[in-house]
Amino acid sequence: MPLLLLGQCRVILITLYSVVLLGGTTGAVLMSCMMFRRKSRSMIATIVLNIIVLHSIILVSLPFRLSYYILDVWVFGTFFCRLVGGIIYGHMYITFVFYVAIVILRLLIYFKKLQMQQLQKYHAVVLSIIIWTMGGLIFLPVLFLQYGVDPSYSEERRCFEFYKDLNRGKFITLNYSMIVIMITTVMILFLIQMGVIVQLVKALWPDMWAHQDYRAQIKSFFFLLVIVVCFIPHHVFRVHFIQNYSETNSSELVLYNEVFIALTTVCCLHMVCFVGGVIH
Repeated sequence: MPLLLLGQCRVILITLYSVVLLGGTTGAVLMSCMMFRRKSRSMIATIVLNIIVLHSIILVSLPFRLSYYILDVWVFGTFFCRLVGGIIYGHMYITFVFYVAIVILRLLIYFKKLQMQQLQKYHAVVLSIIIWTMGGLIFLPVLFLQYGVDPSYSEERRCFEFYKDLNRGKFITLNYSMIVIMITTVMILFLIQMGVIVQLVKALWPDMWAHQDYRAQIKSFFFLLVIVVCFIPHHVFRVHFIQNYSETNSSELVLYNEVFIALTTVCCLHMVCFVGGVIH
């Protein structure tokens, strides 16, 4: 493995995780204060609180990742390695589901398929319980009973080397399935969302920012944009990684894969955008 490339990737990972840890923690605290101050009981607000909880979980795990890339050795044991490694994937996919839920809810309201008055707080609570339960039932058994169980993971106090499991057929199928589901879902919602925004611009120009419907759809577009920027690059690269990975000669692929995985945590910074007024 080229030492220069290894050093550059470590610097990128340390910088990226540090920025996310600092910015994400600031955003989570400020966003939580703002949400509790408003005391909103809407379904969207409840989903946003779930997203804050998810971001808080990944933020708690980042100092352990930073210590690994700074010290270049894992000192917290094999089980905790699998736990910290699994959190980043669980965070990505469950956050994705909550983002999609917000977009779909707002589209249903826009197309008059759902009335805001029909959405009570208990609906949001039930939806949250369903998403967390499904996420737990799907990802926990896979991450803790299947991924990272090879004895070689604990040989040299290394961590986050679960890509070795890609030689197993069922994990290749699982990865391709998740890639197809995420990209297809985002493409469909992105096209619908853009169509809605164009319609609203035509109908409300030039005072569209004064209308709540337009602002709501822009917020939905922002969530889709976060998915495209943070989650899609990892899944696109994942296809190339699966097709070209081998245990004997894939050092550069492994480093690039770590960078794309780190990019998924950047979604935590969206809270700073909301608190700072970038998205009103």
